[in-house]
Amino acid sequence: MKTSLALLGLILCALPLSAENAGRRVVAACELTTATVIPSGKESTTQGREFAIRVTNSSPRTVALPRSPDFSWRVESLRGREWRFKAEGGPVRRINAKDPHVVVSSPSENLPLVEIAPAHGETFLVYLLEAEKALQPDAQISHFKLTLYWAAPAALAKINPTVLPCALAPEWIVDVQKLQPPK
Repeated sequence: MKTSLALLGLILCALPLSAENAGRRVVAACELTTATVIPSGKESTTQGREFAIRVTNSSPRTVALPRSPDFSWRVESLRGREWRFKAEGGPVRRINAKDPHVVVSSPSENLPLVEIAPAHGETFLVYLLEAEKALQPDAQISHFKLTLYWAAPAALAKINPTVLPCALAPEWIVDVQKLQPPK
């Protein structure tokens, strides 16, 4: 019995090492660096609606993000009093609906970084064509929550100590009305 428990403990300790080697990383949402997301007002026929993500650094140290972060997204719809999953995309995912931690499984790229000094912010622009498809109403009035996620891949976080060590997860809650067909 003791041998099997020791073996189980050894296996459980080895799992995070193999996950890190595969480029998978689990991080918590940021508390001192915040982000908000809103539509920018621009639309493209090929890329869809553009969103502006404002990242504000309230931490005492300078943090860095890629100049063009690869944001993942998740759309949920309000059913009664509960948010229900509708669609998601990108390399960053929540562990589950009740856990705010996110999992990053994307490879690291050598992207130019933007440094955000303490008490400063930076705005990032992103098109989310697939998310826009999920924001189409399925009732006369639909209530949606769009959450964008970004966290540094394991390799990038390992080689650069200024890279934001936690995950961004700004939300945009919107009511969408179904348009009546033209008469």
